[in-house]
Amino acid sequence: MTRTNRTLITPLLAMAMLPGAAFAQDERTPPVAPNVQETPLPPAVTLPPPATSPADVSARALTADEAARIALRYQANIEAARGGLEAAQGRSQQARAGLLPSLTLSSGYTHADTLAGSGSTSGSSGTTTSTSASNAPGFQASATARQLLWDFQHTRDTVRQANAQQRAAASGLTRAQSDTVFQAKQAFYSFAQAFRTVGVNETNVRNAQAHLALAQARLKTGLGLPSDVVRAETAVSEAILNLNLAQNSASLAGVALAGVMGVDPRTPLTAADSDEPPVETNDVNALVNLALRSRPEVIQAQANVDAATAGVGAARTSGAPAVSATLGTSARGPGFFPGNQSLTVGATVQWSILDAGATAGRTREARGLLQTAAANLTLARQSAIADVAQAYLNLRSSEQRVTTADAEVANAQEGVRLAEGRYRSGLGTFLDVTDAQSALLTAQTNRVNASAAVDTARAALAHATGAPLPAP
Repeated sequence: MTRTNRTLITPLLAMAMLPGAAFAQDERTPPVAPNVQETPLPPAVTLPPPATSPADVSARALTADEAARIALRYQANIEAARGGLEAAQGRSQQARAGLLPSLTLSSGYTHADTLAGSGSTSGSSGTTTSTSASNAPGFQASATARQLLWDFQHTRDTVRQANAQQRAAASGLTRAQSDTVFQAKQAFYSFAQAFRTVGVNETNVRNAQAHLALAQARLKTGLGLPSDVVRAETAVSEAILNLNLAQNSASLAGVALAGVMGVDPRTPLTAADSDEPPVETNDVNALVNLALRSRPEVIQAQANVDAATAGVGAARTSGAPAVSATLGTSARGPGFFPGNQSLTVGATVQWSILDAGATAGRTREARGLLQTAAANLTLARQSAIADVAQAYLNLRSSEQRVTTADAEVANAQEGVRLAEGRYRSGLGTFLDVTDAQSALLTAQTNRVNASAAVDTARAALAHATGAPLPAP
């Protein structure tokens, strides 16, 4: 082959290697129409709303704090914790009553009949035997006051134990409320994540449809390939399938959120754009100290230790002497206000000298409960420290993922722009476009997931440090 022939052939080979060159058609030749199946866009599947919904669960979009406040109003476990606190307050009131004076009033009426009797009387005329019936009606009334004077601190230890148990129950209520707030925020941010993922997939469907239109337009001009249209239609089908899955995930997340909020799971919900407040400090030790002071689990465990300590004292003196003073008055007589009155003043000493080891057994049991309570306090503190450490690590790591995801989205968007431009100019393939669009979908999904992870980690750190509950 001569040098001149090689010079002519090289440009021809280069033109033949361009995309679509092998199938380029004359304008008078109609393009080859591929046999493709169009994918319809189905409507989102929804649940029928309940007949009635709470007034504060309106159709407007909810924020995370609003979801938490609704959960605090309607979650059944909050009411159960309130019931436990009410019962503890009642026990504490009963224990305190042992230190206060008591007053007992009683009254009654007695009517006695002598049905038969015999007797003899002596007189000038002799002895007479008779049988008669007699009535002896009478009213009685009495009042007795009693005051405990000394029982070797047994009753006072019982009061201390009941008061500590009441504090533990109050911390239990706070713990239930704090857990409910965290669960509601977790469910909300999962719902918001699914809701935003639906938006990402809706955009992906529109982009896939635009790419399909581009492939069809190039095919009509004779510059595109039938396989490009088929690949574009397949990408649309995949995008619609992903959208359908995302919509279903969002619906399920909404059902879960409604359940955590304590409302009918069929209630339609919408997530507003809201972010968890950021954590400004990087001082982990300060966060740990805050958790040890504020976590309701730690406060509850400490109250249980106090109750168990008082219980040991109460058990030791359960058989000790108890000295009480009494003051009473009583009246008896045939009228409604009896006239025969009396006043009594007394002192009572009660002491179980031999109880066959019952006091020793109660003391041993109380010491065991104290040992258990002390161990639970240690576990609560360790758990609080671990929760703070894990939440802090998750938060800072998720914040880094947001920065990485932002760069990933920007690069993927540029990749789509370049791939579309090369395909329009005939320098790239349609496969480059679909690969770039797939990368963009992955990047945008990662960005949504990273953002949700940041909000969830912030809520977890607030829960771990015992942050105050949302204002009602």
